Amino acid sequence: MMRSIRGIDPTGIMNKKELPKRKSIHLNNFNYKGNSFVYFVTICTFKKNNHFEIDGLAKLIAEDLIYRKDVLKQIDLICYCIMPNHLHLLMNLSESYEKDLLNWVKTFKRYTSKIIKEKHEIDNLWQRGFYEHVLRNNESIIEKANYIMENPIRKEIVKEVGDYPYSQIFYEPL
Repeated sequence: MMRSIRGIDPTGIMNKKELPKRKSIHLNNFNYKGNSFVYFVTICTFKKNNHFEIDGLAKLIAEDLIYRKDVLKQIDLICYCIMPNHLHLLMNLSESYEKDLLNWVKTFKRYTSKIIKEKHEIDNLWQRGFYEHVLRNNESIIEKANYIMENPIRKEIVKEVGDYPYSQIFYEPL
């Protein structure tokens, strides 16, 4: 006989049909395709492990982002910040990228996971899913970029924005 844990009947959990459906963290009926919107994206490492403190891992992620921006021309990257256990991006999809944001993140995570597994033997790099915020007309790109770039200061990793090697801003206000 199985024991009840915290009032949950374990026999009910065994039947997958009875499990609650995972809540969607993305907007319903929103078209994440095209370059009309700026996205504030956060991707966390698996179990919030500090993988990017391992020598060379953050650099690999940064290089892949730059490659996707400059060579593949998939994204217009406004800024990024690779923290020890998560990644922040302020970006939009380039006009030539024919798929949506969810596909782009999935492809990015799959490729970077594969490379890091080969080079550093880390089986699970990223957590499932990601968080995104679609900037609205009245939201400031500059405010979001500052928030991202100041993340290492808030976490007391560095004292000045320019001191953190795993962040970069590409946006220059007019």
